[in-house]
Amino acid sequence: MGIYLLKSAACMGIFLLFYKLFLEKESMHIFKRYFLLGSILISLAIPYVVFTEVVYIEPINVSSLPTEDYSLEQYHIPSKVPIDYTYWSLLSIYCLGVLFFGIQFIKNLYQIKNTINNNPKHKTNSIIKVLLSLDIVPHTFFNYIFLNKHKFEGNEIPSAVLLHEETHAKQKHSLDILIIEILQVILWFNPLIYLYKKSIKLNHEFLADKAVLNNGLEKSDYQKLLLAFSSNAAEPQLANAINYSSIKKRFTVMKKQTSKKGIAIRTLLLLPVLALMLYGFSQKNVIAQNTIKDINIEITKSGNLLMNNEPVALEKLSKEVLRTNQNFGPYIIKNYLTAHILYDEEQYKLIDQVQSILRASGISNIEHFSKRTANILGKHGFETSEYHDKTVDEAQKIRRNNVFNEIKNNAYHKPLLEIVWIEIKNEDEIWFNNQQVLLTELNEKIKSKFPLAIENNKLAAQIYATEIIDSVFTDAITKELRKLKTKSITIFSDKYIMPKNEYEETVEITPETVILKTNDIILQSNKITKYNSLAKKYNAIPIEKRSIPLSDLRVLESIYKNMTVEERKSAQPFPECLPKNKQEKPSNEITININNKGQLLVQGDLITINELKEYLSKINKHLSFDERKKVIRSIIKVDTKTPKDVIQKANDILMEYGTATINIVGRENSMKSSQQKTATREEMKEYNRLAKKYNEMDRNQMQIKMQDVQRLKTIYSKMSTKQREDAQPYPDFPEPPKTPKEPKAPKVLKEEKSNIPLPPPPPAPKSPLDFVVEMAKKGATFMYEGNNISSDKAISLLKNNKELNIESRKDSGKQIINITKDPVTIK
Repeated sequence: MGIYLLKSAACMGIFLLFYKLFLEKESMHIFKRYFLLGSILISLAIPYVVFTEVVYIEPINVSSLPTEDYSLEQYHIPSKVPIDYTYWSLLSIYCLGVLFFGIQFIKNLYQIKNTINNNPKHKTNSIIKVLLSLDIVPHTFFNYIFLNKHKFEGNEIPSAVLLHEETHAKQKHSLDILIIEILQVILWFNPLIYLYKKSIKLNHEFLADKAVLNNGLEKSDYQKLLLAFSSNAAEPQLANAINYSSIKKRFTVMKKQTSKKGIAIRTLLLLPVLALMLYGFSQKNVIAQNTIKDINIEITKSGNLLMNNEPVALEKLSKEVLRTNQNFGPYIIKNYLTAHILYDEEQYKLIDQVQSILRASGISNIEHFSKRTANILGKHGFETSEYHDKTVDEAQKIRRNNVFNEIKNNAYHKPLLEIVWIEIKNEDEIWFNNQQVLLTELNEKIKSKFPLAIENNKLAAQIYATEIIDSVFTDAITKELRKLKTKSITIFSDKYIMPKNEYEETVEITPETVILKTNDIILQSNKITKYNSLAKKYNAIPIEKRSIPLSDLRVLESIYKNMTVEERKSAQPFPECLPKNKQEKPSNEITININNKGQLLVQGDLITINELKEYLSKINKHLSFDERKKVIRSIIKVDTKTPKDVIQKANDILMEYGTATINIVGRENSMKSSQQKTATREEMKEYNRLAKKYNEMDRNQMQIKMQDVQRLKTIYSKMSTKQREDAQPYPDFPEPPKTPKEPKAPKVLKEEKSNIPLPPPPPAPKSPLDFVVEMAKKGATFMYEGNNISSDKAISLLKNNKELNIESRKDSGKQIINITKDPVTIK
């Protein structure tokens, strides 16, 4: 049952991941509805599918088996089987969970029934509106829509909200909710069920939103409406309601329009995923037809070779051996295949060559004897080995029995009761009794499995690593095993990593010594050990969430850079980080909608007031503060009940961000300029400087700049009464002169010549070269394609290329001449 639950949960997880990655944000909502429900049912069915196939057994490769493949757990002294308290405890917990969630489900149904029966109803066609006195968010259960009575009778509920809820009723979304609720009662322990429930409810909202928008309502108006009717309150378990937590995703999906091609591609992508799950999580009934065969080689008197009674040339022997055993991996060949060589005495020199070829093919069990010796011993032909004609499973059982008989006594020749087999996978996964366990759980698992052996201090352990293994990890395991008074511990691995300072050529063997059997010992410096520790730490963090401190990153880069190729192969992979996100697109207008709950809709994105500052920092990064104060226009749209402190805070954040204008638009004030509470210290200094400048001028001979007047007005409007009393008096500017009337043109009769002289022709404009020469004499700064150049270089460029354009501007009173190949645009 446990395997079935794991398989079904894995299938659910894969389906849900596929939905999140490829379907959730697409506008194919009807397909998504059936996908979510269907994927749960398919996930529950796949583990029951059985495929029966007759195949040749592919023996497991050495990379996926431990170096010594035997478990001695079956060879313990028979004892009375204890009651499995774990099983009955888990079953009791499951039943309690089903009882609890079942009661909750029935209770929710009963509450809805009472609500319908005890409140007035208003029927329209097949839709029944239940009117409640409570201030609730509109929600739906089958064809019942629950509304606030006061708002409904006062026509305060917009038609779009009613249409939204009617869509839930007409499309029978409550049926989906009932199905998932029943599954939740049965599979209450599976967290994926709750994620499915959330996704199904969210997709119902997508369907209802689409129905409203298809009815002709503008997206922006509908979004504001959703904000006004949203709520963070807990929604009814068996009903569909407008909920604030889902609005952000709904706004995103509203903008998405999936093409027919996109729908087809995503549907086709589902087919290989389904095929892989059927292959990976269904049951397979495999009929084995392959057995281990001995290799028998005869060397004749003439020097010819016969392999399994078939002639073969010496140079082709290796190829034939590999062809004969192509269905077996190196581990099986090394430990279970036996080669017999029967030779004629006159050809004994060929024995070494044949043996070398066999060993190169991976065969370690080789027996040879002469024909004369065979006759003396009464042998006729080849004797079969104990593994001949056995399946791999049968051969492994024989080998385990042989190994147990070889090592069943400890160092003091006292019999052992059990030998524990611990397998290490993926370098740091501990597997015991075909289950992955944590290091802290290992001893408890062994105690429950072998209580008698531990009680009598007659337990041995063997640790197998299918890949490379680190001494730090094995030391931690052996430390735990010693707590159980384990008599002997042996480690088998292909490659073993250990620090150089811990390695010794010769070690005295004692009962406390851990025996290491490995093909290769990799010695590492302390620096590489430190690198592996850091790399492993950060590789465990998903790359999208990974952030490495600069100090650790420098250590990692320094050590990795100095590693050899071999050291890098055996070390942890370098922990990479994702690049930073690209800048947001520029926007010259910032619109902020604030509802009566103080929630913000900025540029179509839903955020809180506390997130506004960070959100604005990602917009218009290419502009400086001063540039934003010249070009950015900001609009704050509010409701009559919008909190004033939120409006003020939004206004202050915009002022700090930099904006040319801030307009607050509401129901009562069509357009009202935003003002600060007081002017800042810098603004007061600027105001006093300008005011003093104009107050000291003769009123009849003032030279007034309009930008100064506008700046004085802006700052003065922000100043408090106290600031105005302490500041320079506002300058008494004279009235601007009246615009003179346009002179009337003299009348000239038809065919009469005018005596008014024609105006002189305008002077010819200076050539770009003459202009540059003149500006060079005045000390102007010259730029070409964004780089500073000398005046001589500028003159030389214009002499050699007549197609170049020039642009003149002033920056802080200094003349800047820009020479460019592009056309100059006059703004």
